[in-house]
Amino acid sequence: MLAKWTNCLAAIAAVPLVLGGSAVLGQNLSQIDQELRQEIDFRALIFRGCLGQTECTVGDITLRASRLDDDGLTWNQATLYWDPIDGIGIQDGAQNDEIDFEERLEVRFAAPRTVSKIWYSDLFHTEDRRYGSYLTDRVEGEPVDAEIAGLGYVIDNEEVRKQTFAATDRLPWAQFNQEVSLNFKENGDLRRRVIIQDENITVLAPSGTSTELDLLLENPIGTIDKDKRSIFEGVETVEIDLTPILAEFHGTNLFAVGTNNFDAVQQIANNEQALENLRLIAERKRNSINMSNGEVGAELTDAKRLDGLTFFAPFDASNDFSVAGIIFAPEEG
Repeated sequence: MLAKWTNCLAAIAAVPLVLGGSAVLGQNLSQIDQELRQEIDFRALIFRGCLGQTECTVGDITLRASRLDDDGLTWNQATLYWDPIDGIGIQDGAQNDEIDFEERLEVRFAAPRTVSKIWYSDLFHTEDRRYGSYLTDRVEGEPVDAEIAGLGYVIDNEEVRKQTFAATDRLPWAQFNQEVSLNFKENGDLRRRVIIQDENITVLAPSGTSTELDLLLENPIGTIDKDKRSIFEGVETVEIDLTPILAEFHGTNLFAVGTNNFDAVQQIANNEQALENLRLIAERKRNSINMSNGEVGAELTDAKRLDGLTFFAPFDASNDFSVAGIIFAPEEG
């Protein structure tokens, strides 16, 4: 179990999901660009005004961000993230620029539409092996050690169906966004790097150099701590900030909870040419280097006449992703 304690887990775990039923097809890395060119591409500059907003409307599409409160029942406003490489995410949380398990992205259409395909980004497998949380996955019916994206179908403001889609690409050791621009950093996800599993606590910390391996700090739970755990059975839990605790690992460069990616995009938010350059570089990279950005094309088989979609990350060892785009079916009649 991750060291991000919150009583919202029970509420999220109770949400019924329809696993499978739609196809996730293999694709080449540039297929996402080809298919979204004439569709709803959330990486397009027309959506840049959504960055830093709680809700935004672009054409016939409205986006809203929300985060689950500590009571496990109430959804509060959150802040949208956008960039021309990944698309739409939600700020803060365990990942500062992606949709985490306590976050939700609502997409609403001006009129009912039939959706034929969703494109995700930042969805990988093998993260659990790297971060020491293998075999802690909780989403049944999906592959072990794969990030899972949740999708809800909305009709008349009600979710009538939920599905999940698994990652298809292995997590690369380098980050695709940093291949596009060194201003993008892997940060804001400190809590994802602390794993409590069985009788061990594992902390992953970056080495700080490109030549040294990341540090894995592993310690068994002491017998006194183990005995004391019964004291807290049935007690309501709350989220805590682990940064001061982990700072006790002297001499270790820990991941900081930061806003680097948001800041990097915000600095050029009004510079259309700079944003377009990022988008074009990313597209060229997908054609020239063998590195995935976690692109997943999920074909939907029965998403007819929807008023919208809801994107969420089922609680798991490592689940976070971005939404790159939507493909509508041809208009009927």
